[in-house]
Amino acid sequence: MVRDGFFGFKDYFQSLCDTVDGGKNFYTAAQAAADKAFADPNKRTQMSILSTAGSGRFSSDRTIRDYAEKTWGIEACRFPSDG
Repeated sequence: MVRDGFFGFKDYFQSLCDTVDGGKNFYTAAQAAADKAFADPNKRTQMSILSTAGSGRFSSDRTIRDYAEKTWGIEACRFPSDG
């Protein structure tokens, strides 16, 4: 739609569109794969779980902890054990 000028400025976005598809329709192939995965609820659930499990170092918990320690110089509160 951007390439076709649906949002206006067709000529302005021409180079961006060329970069995105690289002349080989990379975006179109990726979108088709995403559409196919989305249509399969089991596949979509599996991909979602694996994506979350693979986030590891990039999790928000780590980010917040690093910010608290490095920016504010505070330690995390430890959850009391029931033992």
